[in-house]
Amino acid sequence: MSVAVLPDPLFCPDPCFLMHFKRFGVIIAHVPDLYEPKGMMMKRVSIVAAGLLLAFTVSCGDSALKYYNLGVEAAQRDNIDEAIAQWRKAAELNPSDPDTRYNLGMALLGREEYAEAEEHFLAAARIQSDDYRLQYGLGHSLEMQGKYAEAKKAYRYSISLKSSFHPPYSGLGTIALEQDLYSTAEKYATEALHYSPYDKRGNLVLAEAYYMQQNYQAAYAQLISSREWIGTEPDYLLLLGKVMNARHMYADAIQTLLTAKDAGKSGTDLFLHLGIASFGTDDFKDAREYYRLALYRDNTNADAWTGLARTEYELDYLEESLEAWNRARALAPDDPEIDLGIAIIHIHTRNFEEAVTVLEKLRARDNAPPRTLYYLGHALMRLGRRDEARKSFAMFLVKWQGDEALADEVREILVTL
Repeated sequence: MSVAVLPDPLFCPDPCFLMHFKRFGVIIAHVPDLYEPKGMMMKRVSIVAAGLLLAFTVSCGDSALKYYNLGVEAAQRDNIDEAIAQWRKAAELNPSDPDTRYNLGMALLGREEYAEAEEHFLAAARIQSDDYRLQYGLGHSLEMQGKYAEAKKAYRYSISLKSSFHPPYSGLGTIALEQDLYSTAEKYATEALHYSPYDKRGNLVLAEAYYMQQNYQAAYAQLISSREWIGTEPDYLLLLGKVMNARHMYADAIQTLLTAKDAGKSGTDLFLHLGIASFGTDDFKDAREYYRLALYRDNTNADAWTGLARTEYELDYLEESLEAWNRARALAPDDPEIDLGIAIIHIHTRNFEEAVTVLEKLRARDNAPPRTLYYLGHALMRLGRRDEARKSFAMFLVKWQGDEALADEVREILVTL
């Protein structure tokens, strides 16, 4: 029997995505438990530490074992596609071998073939259900297919088998984020990091949970604390840019988000937040282009339409701004800021009657911003409805708790009315 010494997963830079392969005749030296993975450790895409493994060949007439070992040798060469092909042959010849099924499932996770991975994990679990790594692999394959109830069951079973195994906690945290359960996500991510502080996924889940709960200071601190080992990851850079935007660090956000783009990140979220950051630095032309790129990738994103509407307004493209506001309202009819934006365009295009109609409807809603009364007062004043304007401005002063300069402006207007 050969012995291979692998790095402790606690100190691996990306332990959450390390996939464990079993292998006949090899024991991980730092773990006394024979249930620990026998052979090599694999990231979702590439195998690491394969050079630390001692070569092992089985001369046996058993065809399934032959293909199994051919798969192991291919995996050692980082040829995961070949490993998958060989392990598929082994599984066909010996469908009851849980090691083959487990290895195949883990390799398929790396190729994002989640349905087939699930099939092999389930087959292995029917034979050896009490393997905590197997249950984690099953949970991950289910999670990536959106089968959250089943994934949570597998993750929890994995934890019940070995409570200090950290990846299932991160998986549960990720699902909680998807289900908008942000405090739950925070709890699970904290558990993951308790057992493995360098868990990449756990660090990102915890930071995003803070971000979604609007605890931007904690989110920023969490990301900065993990920068040393995951600071070049595209997902990390995107989240850091979003947090910087929330903290009004717009110039830093632009640099960070562009670095994420150079690292391979793309999509609506990236360009939306580049638009927000550019708008925050008064670079309205760049903001316009970024919002358009976001909408090119997803024209149902209400935030991108809202950002574009505000940007067109700043560029004095009022007709285009109104069109963007209307597209945003069709997607998010309950957002009061959208109706307020539409009313402001009507005021600036001297369509005061329409502005009053929009603002009076908005004023009747429970979530109407206090600024509604400010703009309503202006629209009424321009229509010569001075008494109504005076009442609207007076109510504004009662409710307004923002910039005192705006309150001073309204007091001066009331003197003239």
